[in-house]
Amino acid sequence: MDALANSLPDGAILALSALSFGVIGGLIAVLANRLWFRRWSERADYDNKLGDSAHTSMLGFTAFVLALLISNGLSTLSQTEKAVRAEASSIYRLGRELDAIGPSADAAKQALVSYAQNVAGDEWRRLATLPVSLSPLAQKNLDDLWTALRALPDKNGEAAPLRPDVRAELSKLTSQIETFRSARLSAATVNIPDDFWILLVLFVIAASVLSGRDTARHFGIQINMMHMSAIGLAVGMVVILDNPFRGETRIGPEIIGQVWTP
Repeated sequence: MDALANSLPDGAILALSALSFGVIGGLIAVLANRLWFRRWSERADYDNKLGDSAHTSMLGFTAFVLALLISNGLSTLSQTEKAVRAEASSIYRLGRELDAIGPSADAAKQALVSYAQNVAGDEWRRLATLPVSLSPLAQKNLDDLWTALRALPDKNGEAAPLRPDVRAELSKLTSQIETFRSARLSAATVNIPDDFWILLVLFVIAASVLSGRDTARHFGIQINMMHMSAIGLAVGMVVILDNPFRGETRIGPEIIGQVWTP
């Protein structure tokens, strides 16, 4: 699923998943009817009710799980965007503090600006592709930032001495930036396990098999394919929302990239 999401745009993912589920679901239903259910053309009312109940349960479970996954994906997207905007705010506040200190903080400010640029350029790309990772360039910028902050003199020419509370604020903002950066990596790596996808596909296959209990004409086959295509659309949406840093629904890097410019 990750390979599919990284190689196609969102619209293509939705179209491909809907088409695949519709065609495969319809084909499974037809084959199940011809190869299996025609052997029992005469069934009691209890058998028909049991089949209807099992079919409804399979579809209901699939729809319920997909609804939960889509809801979780949208929630993760919203929370991650909120964290990214908080990181951008911390970057801006730190840069403002460094500007207020004066020329002695130029090295720290340059490291901060480079960090924002490398996060928006290199790190965002790494978060969106496999294997997911953070940018070593951005990490070097953070290391340079910490070094420059530690090297700030207590006095800057004729300016007032650098107060301890200002140093504490600089360290606090830098720590917040590192924390939000780690949260971005977590949001990109917490994916749906492969075993879960296998379980979901098995339930969809079971529902398709039960759709072939009775011989369907062209209209019935079309209805079944439309039903499975709708499930495929939901699966495609889950794939799209699985990583908040890729695709057309992603969180844009400009949120951080445009905070400070050289």
